[in-house]
Amino acid sequence: MLILQGENIVLSRKRLIEIAGRFKGETLRLEGDQLDLTQLKQALESQSLFGVERLVVIENLFSRRPSKAKEETLHYLKAENPDNLVIWEGKKIDGRTLSSFNKAKVENFELTPFIFKFLDSLAPGNQKRSLTLLHQCLEQDSPEIVFYMLARQVRFLLLAKDLGKKGLAKMASWQQNKLGQQASKFELMRLLQLHQQLLKIDWQQKTGQSPLPLASQLDLLVASL
Repeated sequence: MLILQGENIVLSRKRLIEIAGRFKGETLRLEGDQLDLTQLKQALESQSLFGVERLVVIENLFSRRPSKAKEETLHYLKAENPDNLVIWEGKKIDGRTLSSFNKAKVENFELTPFIFKFLDSLAPGNQKRSLTLLHQCLEQDSPEIVFYMLARQVRFLLLAKDLGKKGLAKMASWQQNKLGQQASKFELMRLLQLHQQLLKIDWQQKTGQSPLPLASQLDLLVASL
């Protein structure tokens, strides 16, 4: 069993695609938030339709809300440690949880510290500092992961601005306080505009309609704060 985990989802996705691409048999993908033990056993233990080897990929199992089905599934995986299984998690798994999977191979995909400094620096009037940190990020991380983290940060700031701590209920109190302080520096309308700009950039990049590369679009967006 291989576990791919960490917040750098661009690199972890590339790694998953690489593994699936090298595999010569059938690849079966399962959603972790809907998986039960019977479905998992059938996927891992039954023959594929054409009698070829099967690779099973489960996405976001560890981040699923607590349930009996999740508990049974994790217990089975700890005991069996299937060879033909890859678990992809789009976040960092709690160390205490991960330590119980000591038979599994784990690959970590972490973000550089610059990206968190960059996100924390975002505020009206702080463009110079934010641009410096953005350029440092882009030397270490791909524009795609910087864009993803920036979009996530803006969503969090919108929730903090509009709903306060209620909008960030799943976060630790220190994260709620930190985002609340940062959100207080923005007008709600400006955050909504930033969100719309990010949606437009995303659409342009995916459809090939952008006149500029993603890194340049990020540069202009941050300069406009």
